[in-house]
Amino acid sequence: MKKITIILLTILSLGQVFAQTDINGNPVFNSVSTNEKSIDNFLLISNYYTLRNNIENKQSSVFISEKPTLDQIEKAAINLASDFFILTKESKMVLMVMLQNDPKREFMTITMATKRQTIFPCKLSGDITENRANEIIKEKYDTTATIENGKLKFNGKSFKIISNQEIEDAVWKLIKDEKLDKKKPSDIMMPSKKELKNYILTETKEGGKLDYFTEIKGKEFDGVQIKPGVFTTEQSIALYKWGRACFDIGVNTIEDVYEIFAEFKQKELNQRDKEYIKMGFDKEWEK
Repeated sequence: MKKITIILLTILSLGQVFAQTDINGNPVFNSVSTNEKSIDNFLLISNYYTLRNNIENKQSSVFISEKPTLDQIEKAAINLASDFFILTKESKMVLMVMLQNDPKREFMTITMATKRQTIFPCKLSGDITENRANEIIKEKYDTTATIENGKLKFNGKSFKIISNQEIEDAVWKLIKDEKLDKKKPSDIMMPSKKELKNYILTETKEGGKLDYFTEIKGKEFDGVQIKPGVFTTEQSIALYKWGRACFDIGVNTIEDVYEIFAEFKQKELNQRDKEYIKMGFDKEWEK
């Protein structure tokens, strides 16, 4: 595993470059990592900008409404950026490639060593990305929505799906055709999911940056007021802080957070632990 200090610097850099959080720590356009693939001497990391926790999140730069209509969801699903890729070599970030849809479909790249942005044409054919179509089904925005024969039926319309494989192939072709893989790697380290998990596990141990638990030993169930008229326990606050830290660091989903904490505790989490960790991950006390 890379040195803890290097990984921490990487996390802070990613928050500013890839819009997980702005310089004040507020969410801008939340994303999740979906895949990691080794190609030649590189690692291509696939990421997806979600609709959930973005279009209905007042703190997000793409906020629409706390209860967006189907028409608003449709417009966001089609026009907002969906997929982006990070190319690394020996864990050093080389390139970012984003698929943009508005005002027209094209690829935007950032060479990480120089921060230079370049636009390239995109010939992908279709209406909506596979990740976006799958999320629409998963989140049940439209309970009648279906995916059949490569098409999403949603909001009374039919949309041709651009598959993840098509997008990945187009991105890799762009990288090779434009010799973007020849760009000098930056000094920014990009931890893999395994390295990220190992960092969290290490820093949650006694004395670590994510150790919110040692200082409250013996007073875990002491009452604390967090808001006027709202009380909880020291343990609940510690769990909340830990869950929030996992979001800020870049853990993808609450399920991943539960898995890491269960590995740390070496036992299954109880419902109370899950509840407060999730509240922290979702920043419930800050809304």
